[in-house]
Amino acid sequence: MQRRITPVALAAVLALTLAACTATDAAPDAGGPTGFGDCKLTGKPGSITIDPTVDGRLTVVTALPNPGWWNGTSPENLKSGFEFCMVAEIAHRAGLGRMVVRNLSWDQYISGSFKDYDLGATVTGITEPRKKVFKFSAPYYSSNLAVTLAPGSAFNESNIRDARIGLIQASTGAAWVMDNLKPATSPSLFSDGPEMFAALAANQIDAVITDTETALTQSNAYKDKTQVVAQYEVATPWGMIMPLDSPNVAQVDKAVTDMKSDGTFDRLSKEYLEPLFGVDPGGIPFWTVK
Repeated sequence: MQRRITPVALAAVLALTLAACTATDAAPDAGGPTGFGDCKLTGKPGSITIDPTVDGRLTVVTALPNPGWWNGTSPENLKSGFEFCMVAEIAHRAGLGRMVVRNLSWDQYISGSFKDYDLGATVTGITEPRKKVFKFSAPYYSSNLAVTLAPGSAFNESNIRDARIGLIQASTGAAWVMDNLKPATSPSLFSDGPEMFAALAANQIDAVITDTETALTQSNAYKDKTQVVAQYEVATPWGMIMPLDSPNVAQVDKAVTDMKSDGTFDRLSKEYLEPLFGVDPGGIPFWTVK
């Protein structure tokens, strides 16, 4: 049966729709009025020049949650993290007084469908296909792929391709697994890490293969049910994303070069990643494809 909408009801729907659009457009600042949270900003303001989409502020996109890299579950409660403070440092060095963070789903983020931003970062591997969607910054990090299993699992270096493997859809790790490991059965694809590691803890899959840093941080919620046992050496470089028509690539690259040389990245790693990992990623054994 088709229901008729009265003028009063229609007005109410329109009012709610307008309110929702207004709330989305007016994205809250992360980390207080400036958006820089608890980050210790050490660079020199004015050392780079950014032409922002909105005057006076840097608009940043990411995909939450991503502990260690972005410490918070929404833009409203972001305060710290390696990538959060990295982009805050760029805003600071560009002499911008504010930073606004917008949270996207991974699919939205990696598709490049969202245009009104200056920078994006969420452990994004640099690949040739993605260069058709984004401009990438110079690499600021590189990662291998970790294998996470349940304690006492029967799977190992020789038979891992027979496992029910979980992967993040549209990720560089997923592409590597399909092209190189060639699983015997189709992997389970997930939209984010927390969902994937919950599935491993619930025995819905046998193994997770994702970048080592994500495995070490997001498996922490299931310490008794998951174990990072090995990694494949792929050394995938990570870069910040920018729109294809961005005028800021050279200046962002300068900031990356400066932060490498002045110790900013080393400091961020020691402050936000090493305590969270609990182990040295370099000490995790390496597997080869059998």
